[in-house]
Amino acid sequence: MRISVSYLYAITKYGYPHSVDDALKAFVEMRQLGFRFIEMEGLGKQNLEEVYNRRKEIRRVLDDCGLHVHNFCVVDPAMTDLDPEIRKPALDRFRMGAEVAAFLDAETLHLASYPPPVEYLQTPPYQLTGGTYRFENVTRLRLPNGFEWQPVWETLVSSVRFCADVAAQYDRIVLMEPRVGEVICSVDSLLRLIEQVDRPNLKANLDTGHFSAQRENTVLSIAKLRGHFANVHVADNNPTDAEHLAIGDGSIDWKEFLLTLHRDGYSGYLGLDLRASDNLVNEYKRSAVRLQELGKELDIPMEI
Repeated sequence: MRISVSYLYAITKYGYPHSVDDALKAFVEMRQLGFRFIEMEGLGKQNLEEVYNRRKEIRRVLDDCGLHVHNFCVVDPAMTDLDPEIRKPALDRFRMGAEVAAFLDAETLHLASYPPPVEYLQTPPYQLTGGTYRFENVTRLRLPNGFEWQPVWETLVSSVRFCADVAAQYDRIVLMEPRVGEVICSVDSLLRLIEQVDRPNLKANLDTGHFSAQRENTVLSIAKLRGHFANVHVADNNPTDAEHLAIGDGSIDWKEFLLTLHRDGYSGYLGLDLRASDNLVNEYKRSAVRLQELGKELDIPMEI
């Protein structure tokens, strides 16, 4: 298995969204931490366009640092907007993300399902603007007049199918990220989406932090998603909140989780996806060391 760093590192350090210049600084920092495998994101229309326009420069910096981007995420809530006049331009922009992924030799493209279009009485679960990247553990909301769930679901299915077809043109897998508070938040909602989109290159991103926060058993999630996931995000968690803790700081049974992945033949990426913290750098280092120690103990190859 390969230990990587999710883009939450760059978001935590430089804001949500941030500039390509900040991303380039984050690349250097991640390499200095000892990592060679990373994820990258295009954070909304402006940032994605900047990433696309500067993709050659980005590739040069990555190559100079000895870094490989294995997963590229297009972050754009407009891709699931119920208004087709808003949704269509956003989906068209996904093509830029697919081209960036191919240019960077990323194996996968990454999607999210975003919160449903309801009225939040406090901060929504995730925000693309506003600076601080934070998840609210208690969400209060009000359903707008006439709100129906089925159009929300059908729009997501249609949009993900479009993205999968675009990704297939570049011979890429597209991943769906489960996140607490969003349309896709659990193992079973992931499986339902994969079934209804009905595209062979749509896979799940198995996410220990979010699954634990939903009180899913992370070991059982491997069996439920067997054959349907192509990337793994790792963070520890105590299922009283949605915090993404350093490996070993929560309640997840990491030995059994890694052994189960190994027995199932998974040899892909374990993307460290850790929360904002005053000790962020130390927590990434400590988590990587812990995974390597577990790999040695369990006779599971761990590459970093």
